[in-house]
Amino acid sequence: MRLSELQTGDKAFIVKVNGSGAFRKRILEMGFVRGQEVRSILNAPLKDPIKYGIMEYEVSLRRSEAVLIEISKLKEDVVYAVDNDKTDEPENEVEETDFRDPPLSDESDLKKENNNVIRVALVGNPNAGKTSIFNLASGAHEHVGNYSGVTVDSKEGTLRHNGYKFILTDLPGTYSLSAYSPEELYVRSYIFEEKPDVIVNVVSAS
Repeated sequence: MRLSELQTGDKAFIVKVNGSGAFRKRILEMGFVRGQEVRSILNAPLKDPIKYGIMEYEVSLRRSEAVLIEISKLKEDVVYAVDNDKTDEPENEVEETDFRDPPLSDESDLKKENNNVIRVALVGNPNAGKTSIFNLASGAHEHVGNYSGVTVDSKEGTLRHNGYKFILTDLPGTYSLSAYSPEELYVRSYIFEEKPDVIVNVVSAS
């Protein structure tokens, strides 16, 4: 069964992550590893993207990405897949497809594990609440106002969770990425040059 087939509200366990290159690296760093529980939260009206819950946070994947992740609703299937990898596949294949977390043998391994970094960029219209979210997540105390232009440059903070280090960047509020204003030019350049792992578009409900 593929992750893209998981119905809204259902839960399952990750059995195997297919794919390669930057996609596979990004997916693994986000917590999509063998044995991890994942739940389907919401399907977009056009069925793309799909919002999932994993490791106490939410993430959206394209359907073409979710189809590369094999899942099962039975925990036993994950154990069987691990055993099957050990007995039926060549040793070098096991190394490529075994996504279980490696044992932490000493302090240096623990430090290496904690060096996993996910860069998150907060974007959105002015006064949409980006800085409030940034302050709450990072523990920072940036100024928040009810007028345009409060955030004139980017602010950076960090959040640690489950062995991952999240670097949060609060970008200037913009109404578009047309690069007509200094703020738009700054945000556009940051996204294309820095290439953050996750971009959170903050929208005001008012």
